[in-house]
Order: sequence, then C-alpha cells, then structure tokens
Amino acid sequence: MTERRARRKPGENRERLIEAGLIEFGLFGFHGASTARIAARAGVPQPHVYAHFATKQDLFLAVCAIAIDIVADDLAAASLLASDATALRAGARSRVDGGDEANYVTRDSALQLLSQAIAALGASELRAHLAELLAELRTTLGADAFRATFGTVGESALRRALALN
Repeated sequence: MTERRARRKPGENRERLIEAGLIEFGLFGFHGASTARIAARAGVPQPHVYAHFATKQDLFLAVCAIAIDIVADDLAAASLLASDATALRAGARSRVDGGDEANYVTRDSALQLLSQAIAALGASELRAHLAELLAELRTTLGADAFRATFGTVGESALRRALALN
C-alpha cells in the first residue's frame, strides 16, 4: 500500500515553487530552466506550476522579485553591521515569502538568480519588467552598491535595457 503524503498548508506549494524556481533559474537562466524540473524540485506535479503562475515568465518575475527582496534586506543589514565580518559572509540565510523555518535560501542563490536576470534583460518579452525590478533594486541599494554587487557590466546592461523601454 502506498503512503499518502500529508496535506500541505495553503500557499506551501507556491512557496516551494518559488524556492525551486530560484535555484533552477539561477542555475540555468530563464530559457534554460524548465517548469518540469522546477515542479520536480518543488515536489509538486507540473500542473501546479500553472495553477499558481499563468506562465513561466510570471514565475520567473515572481522569483526575481523575491530575490531582490532577499538581496536588498541582506545587503542593507550587512551595511549596518559592516564591522561584523560574519554579516558579510556568503551564505547568509533569508526566509522566502513567510515560509516555515525549513524554507530558506541563501543570499548567494538570490545573487546568482539576479545575475541571470541581468543576462535575461536581452529577452524582449522580459526586458520591461526586469528593468523595472532591477532599477528598483539599484535605487534601494544605491548606484555604488549595485555596481559593487553586479559589476559595471550589470550596471551597463540595466542602463541599456532602461533606454530601450
């Protein structure tokens, strides 16, 4: 007899999809990630992806928004505690979307995803939304911190995308 898995709390599948999306999109980019792999990593059937997000693009943008929150929060905290070396170490953990205590992603995962988002600025179907999200992050962090985090290439890619919109 097959054991049934316990029912998940409302919103738990969405949280799992966001966490899995953060990892998959971070590793493979928008075009390289598949919703099948995201669903498998999240431990949910693939139709659940589209029950929570109308398109792969919507999932990617939602994941980018969460990653921006993680990075902005962690870098703001690190700048407040700049004298504390542990606050600046990679691997600082942030909670995703109010999930339970086991649902954490690293700041490094969020930064990796945002680097993929900067690369995806070249995709016309994503450009406007991504440029808006990344410009908001640049404003939150300040231009110097944004450039220090994503380099001059990231800064120039964002400027170019904003000019195209």
